[in-house]
Amino acid sequence: MLGGSHAVQSMHAHRHPARPPKGSARSHPSGIRQYGGMPLHLRESVRALVLDPDDSVLLVHFDWPGLGISGGFWATPGGGVEPGETRLEALQRELREEIGLEIGTLGPEVWTLNGVFEMGEWDGQIDHVHLCRTDHFEPSPSFSAAQLKAENVHEIRWWSTEEIESGAATFGPARLPGILRELREGGTPETPVILDGF
Repeated sequence: MLGGSHAVQSMHAHRHPARPPKGSARSHPSGIRQYGGMPLHLRESVRALVLDPDDSVLLVHFDWPGLGISGGFWATPGGGVEPGETRLEALQRELREEIGLEIGTLGPEVWTLNGVFEMGEWDGQIDHVHLCRTDHFEPSPSFSAAQLKAENVHEIRWWSTEEIESGAATFGPARLPGILRELREGGTPETPVILDGF
């Protein structure tokens, strides 16, 4: 699955998270959050909602033993922000590795997903998802198939609006079809939609 990178024209590591009670988590810039009165250390992650001119969305298929979701789930490409990286730098690296897309700027954040779940030294993850519009292209990750599999990535493909709406697969977040519908009908939100859990 090696290949060259595709340059974007314009821009407008998962586990199955537990479902915290809605509104119970409070964000702090440091990534430390309060949940049920207890401080949590959540990993910062950045992802891209990659849309082509027909509003098809490019998603990555995640699955691993013990996940608890039959057949795994499909989510936006991206991953953790490493120490010393900006969100843009992290997303540039992740998109190059996973789908072979080169970006120059960070698009608007369309949703923030707060997940509380066991994740090694972390208590969960905060996903910052940014909108990225580009021409349709064939994904060509810089990572090899073996490297992607080590990251629990098993497939990468475009999903049409009709396929997303059909509910034929499990998406992360589960509200993905509705979020995409709201984007098509109402445009980019002024502030990110806040989501809790999976």
